[in-house]
Amino acid sequence: MSLSEELEYFVDETGQWQPESGEPAPGEWRKLRDRAGKGNFGFLKHPVWFRVVLRSPTASEWVWTVSTPQLEWLSWVQQRAGRSPERSEAGLGPLQEGRGPKQRLPLLQLSLEANEPVTVHMRVQSSGLMQVPVDLWEPSAWQERERRSHALLGAYFGLLVALLAYNGFLAIRLRDQAYGFYICFGLGLGAFQLTSTGFGPSFLWSSQALSTNTILGVTVTVFGAFTMLFTDSFLRLSRNSPGLHRLLRVTALVWCLVLLLHLWLPASTVMNWVSLPLALLTSTLIMIAGVKGYLNKTPGASYFLLGWTGLVVAALLRTLLRMGLLPPHPLLYDGMLIASAIEMVLLSLALADRIMTERRARAESDVQRAREQVAREEAQRALQEKTRFMAAVTHDLQQPIYALSLATESMALRRSDVVSTEALNQMQSAVFAADELLSSLAMQVRLDRDDLRPDMEAFSVQDMLERIDALFATRAQKHGLRWRVLPSLCEVRSNPLLLERMVCNLVSNAMRYTPEGGVLLSCRVRSGHLLIQVWDTGPGIPVHEQSTIFEAHYRGSAAQSHDRGLGLGLSIVSRCAALLDVRVGLKSVPGRGSCFALWVPLVTPP
Repeated sequence: MSLSEELEYFVDETGQWQPESGEPAPGEWRKLRDRAGKGNFGFLKHPVWFRVVLRSPTASEWVWTVSTPQLEWLSWVQQRAGRSPERSEAGLGPLQEGRGPKQRLPLLQLSLEANEPVTVHMRVQSSGLMQVPVDLWEPSAWQERERRSHALLGAYFGLLVALLAYNGFLAIRLRDQAYGFYICFGLGLGAFQLTSTGFGPSFLWSSQALSTNTILGVTVTVFGAFTMLFTDSFLRLSRNSPGLHRLLRVTALVWCLVLLLHLWLPASTVMNWVSLPLALLTSTLIMIAGVKGYLNKTPGASYFLLGWTGLVVAALLRTLLRMGLLPPHPLLYDGMLIASAIEMVLLSLALADRIMTERRARAESDVQRAREQVAREEAQRALQEKTRFMAAVTHDLQQPIYALSLATESMALRRSDVVSTEALNQMQSAVFAADELLSSLAMQVRLDRDDLRPDMEAFSVQDMLERIDALFATRAQKHGLRWRVLPSLCEVRSNPLLLERMVCNLVSNAMRYTPEGGVLLSCRVRSGHLLIQVWDTGPGIPVHEQSTIFEAHYRGSAAQSHDRGLGLGLSIVSRCAALLDVRVGLKSVPGRGSCFALWVPLVTPP
């Protein structure tokens, strides 16, 4: 239970009064509960005396504790009727001098007799922050609380060491400044907790226990400086908020200057007039930076803001508890320890979240760059294809035009009314080649514009076969090829102009690449479709080229010995087939020939 509400106090400005002297106190005793700030006296150079009269209806044992381990000198005087006063001491001074047991908090063992009043005087003097929350515990409850506190301290420092080791490994591996600042301010936070919980002066530096307030001031300074640097580095404020970035850097520099002040000024002066106001400014800047990072959707900013909010709230509740404005509760006593552990975990998660987000962004950027590189390569390849295409167009148009000019010149030199059959054949071939080339170009342009919308109708393929037969018969005879067209009376549903263009392209390709033998155009009914096939006895198409032979401007290995052709014929066939819902097939045996097939829907399937 809390005794703070029952205590009376006065400030001994003489520093000489002792209760066992029998002299009246040199100051007026006042109720602590009526004092503003309750048991928080701030930085006070004079000793403060407290007194209370305790009475128990039964004989009992109690533990008087003061929950501020940084107090330097404490002494108790117990006065009972008819007995000599009992004096005992605690605090950092006796601890350093080796008087009394090593214990985390100043405490007094009390033995109360049944209905016997005991007047207890407590004198407190310290150069540090004087907060005097006094509690009275049953021994079993106190031992249980201490076991819980030691277990919590062990868990806290174990977790802290694990987090620092893990993030230290990442700092070495990733070479990220934020990880380095995390390690430094984590070490500062750990040293602060060692000092503020009393664990450090009791068990680690008991021989220098009176230096605890100086150590506390230094750890606060180190923690504040690296907190500013971590916040700035983690939230990328130099890029997202330059003004706040400069302000945090200046604050970190001020903390470094405060560290130098500890060399010349007392710790109480530095803490009271510099560190506490600067700590309030630091907390405000951290919260502002966290909110800006969250609003800017900085990776990990939500974890950052949540961790620091919890720590600030815990510090505020702890202050209110020590001022007597909140009822005592174990969670409030250990709130700072729990909040700082959660903060370290959340900040570690924030770092991990930032790393994962940045890696994901880099991966997406790499993918985007790869896509752009592929697009550039595709554009470059398309440009090269267009360049080759235009060169081929120029060359192939020049050939028939040059043939026409030779035939015309030959006829002019003959000066005869009789037209030369040879010249006419030459002119006819040249005109056919030019017409075929220009027709292919026109069809390719229409397909590229994507404005070709074919009208589907039912028609007999026999008329188309007859026109194709008449068109290619002379050409086949000229090349010494056997040319045969098998008739068909079937009716199909398609676009007659595009279908005829597709068949003409297949026959033209077959005759172009067949040096000897023949070409056959046949039609057969297969599974509700008319199977139109163009057979030739050419060199065939290798297996590795059969998947790319229908690409625009592609000319296979068989075209190396031929100058004519743009590589558009089969590309037009493939694209028209997609418009007409016609399936295209290919069978080829290198050295024996090829067969191209079109599956055209019949009007009335058998």
